[in-house]
Amino acid sequence: MQPTAFSFQILLTLGIAAGALALFAWNRLRVDVVGLIVMAALIVTGLVTPQEGVSGFSNEAMVTIAAMFVLSAGLVRTGAVDVLGRWVARLAGASEGRLLAISLALVIPLSAFVNNTPVVVVMIPMILGITRQTGIAPSRLFMPISFASQMGGTLTLIGTSTNLLVAGLALELGLGRIGLFDITPPALVLACVGVLYLLTVGRWLTPSRNPSTDLVASYELREYLTGLIVDEDSPLAGRTLRDSRFGEQHGLQVIGIEREGERVTFPRGGTHIHADDLLLVRGKVADIARIGETEHLRISGTRPELSLAAVSSATDEADPKRERLAEVIVPPRSPVVGSTLRSLNFRGRYGVPVLGIQRHGEPLHAALGDIELEAGDLLLVQANDAQLRGLHRGRDLALLGPIDLPARRRRKIKVAVPILAAVVLLAAFDVTTILVAAILGVVGMFLTGCITPEEAYREVDWMVLVLLGSIIPLGIAMQNTGTAHVIALGVVRLTEPLGLYGVLAAFYLLTSLLTEIISNNATAVVLTPVAIGTSVALGISPMPLVVAVMIAASNSYMTPIGYQTNTFIYGPGGYRFADFVRVGGPLNVLMLVAATVVIPLFFPF
Repeated sequence: MQPTAFSFQILLTLGIAAGALALFAWNRLRVDVVGLIVMAALIVTGLVTPQEGVSGFSNEAMVTIAAMFVLSAGLVRTGAVDVLGRWVARLAGASEGRLLAISLALVIPLSAFVNNTPVVVVMIPMILGITRQTGIAPSRLFMPISFASQMGGTLTLIGTSTNLLVAGLALELGLGRIGLFDITPPALVLACVGVLYLLTVGRWLTPSRNPSTDLVASYELREYLTGLIVDEDSPLAGRTLRDSRFGEQHGLQVIGIEREGERVTFPRGGTHIHADDLLLVRGKVADIARIGETEHLRISGTRPELSLAAVSSATDEADPKRERLAEVIVPPRSPVVGSTLRSLNFRGRYGVPVLGIQRHGEPLHAALGDIELEAGDLLLVQANDAQLRGLHRGRDLALLGPIDLPARRRRKIKVAVPILAAVVLLAAFDVTTILVAAILGVVGMFLTGCITPEEAYREVDWMVLVLLGSIIPLGIAMQNTGTAHVIALGVVRLTEPLGLYGVLAAFYLLTSLLTEIISNNATAVVLTPVAIGTSVALGISPMPLVVAVMIAASNSYMTPIGYQTNTFIYGPGGYRFADFVRVGGPLNVLMLVAATVVIPLFFPF
C-alpha cells in the first residue's frame, strides 16, 4: 500500500535526511560516523529492515570501489604515474602554457581510470620540481590540475567512487545497469569545455603566488614556528632581545622563551636571553634554514613545548651534516588525519622531528604536539635523504622536498599497466561486469607482486567505503516510503514553467551546490532517488537527470573543502578561499549551462 502524501514515514525520512545533511555540513563528525548514525536511525525507526539497512555493504559498487583503490595504488607503487610525470617535464620545457596544457592532457585521461586523489598526490611533487627550475608559480598549475582531475573522473564509470555509487543505487532502484563508457560522450564534451576555460579565462583568473627558482626560494614565502637552543658560550646569553638585534640579524620573530619549564609568551625587547634558553621563533623557512650556519644557535629538532632536557637529547641524536629541511603534506586519506604529533609519537614512529606546521598558508601557534592534523597540512621536518625516502614510501605523508625518490618496483610497470588495461577492456566489451573485471585485476596485481595485500589494505579508503555502505539505505528508505516521489512532485511543480531543460538544470545546480558543502557521495545518494522519482512523475527517461546528478556531484570547483583534491592543493598552492570562488565560480556556471545543453543530446528525455 502506497503511503499518502506527507505520512509519518515520509516526515520521519525527511527528518533523518535533513539531519544527515546538517551533520555533514557541521563537519564536526567524520563522514563515516554520520553514515553509521543514519543507518542506525533508519533501522531503529523501521524505515528499512535490518537486511535492507546493511544491504549497502553488499552492493556491488562497494566491492568495485575497493578494487579500484587497489588497482590505482598498483600503478602508483610501480612508478607508472612517475614515468608519465617525467614525460610531461621533458615536453613542457620552460613554457607555462605548454606545461599547463600537457598536465591537463595527462591528468584527465589518467583520472578516468585511476582514482584522482593519488594522481594529484603524485603530480604535486613533480610540478614543484619543474617550477623550481623554471620559475613558474606553482599556484598557476595546482588549481587547474585539481579541477581537471575531477573532470577526468566523470569520463568513465570507474573514474570516481561517486559514479559507481550512483550506478549501483540506480541498479538497486530498478533503472538497469550503466555501462563503463555510457557516460563518456557527454562527460567528454563537458571536459573539453572545462579545459578550454582553464586554458583561457581560467588561466587569466588563476592567482600567481610563490614563484620559485631553487629550494630556499621555493619556500621563501612560507612561515613556520620552530625552536632554537641558545648554547652556553653564545654571545646572546645575558643580552636583551633589543640589544642583540636578534630579529634584524636573523629575520625571525621571537614569540616565546622557554626556560626551566617556564615560558615567557611574546617577550618584550628588554627581555634577557639566557644560556640554554629555548627560543620559540616564527619566520620563513629560508631564514630558519640559515640558522644552521650560525654559531651558538641550534634548531631544536623536536616539539617546542618539550622540556629542555628532552630537546637537547633529541638534538644530539641528529647528524646536522647530513640533514636538511623539507616539507611533507598530509594526504586526504592518511591515517594520521585527526591525530596529534604527541599521540602518534611522530619522532619515534617516523624517525624525523617536526619543526613547524602550516595550515591554509598560515603557521599554527599552538603547541605542535597538541595540534590535530588535517588533510592538506604542511609539516616542516628535518631529516637526511634516507629518512625522507622512508617517510615518503610509507604513504602516510607525501614529500614536497627536493629528494629524487626512485619509484618502487619499477620493473613491474610493464605488468601493472596491462592489468589495468585488461580490466577496462573486459568491462568495455561486455566480456564480464566491472565488478568481476576489477576483482580479477586485483588478483593479478597480487600474484605478480605489483602491490602486496598489506599495502592494498592501507590504500583502500575505508572511511569512504563505510560512508557509502551506511548511507545507501537512506536512498532505499526514500524510495520505499514514497519520500522521493513526494520531493519529485515538488520539484516538478517548481520547475514546470521552465520545461524539461529547466528541470535538468535545477538538478545539476542543486547537486553542484550541495557538493560544495557536504560529501559528494552523500549528495548523490540523496538526489539519485529524487531524480528517478521526478522522471517517473514527468513520464520521461530517468537517465538525463541521473547523469546530471552523477557529473555534478563529482565536479566541485568553488571551495577548497568540496572535494579532496581541492583540499590537497590548498596549502602547497598558497591559495586563499576566495581564489576558488573567483576561478571555480564561473567554471561552475559554464558547466551548468553546457550540461543542460549537452546531456539531452546523448540521453534524450
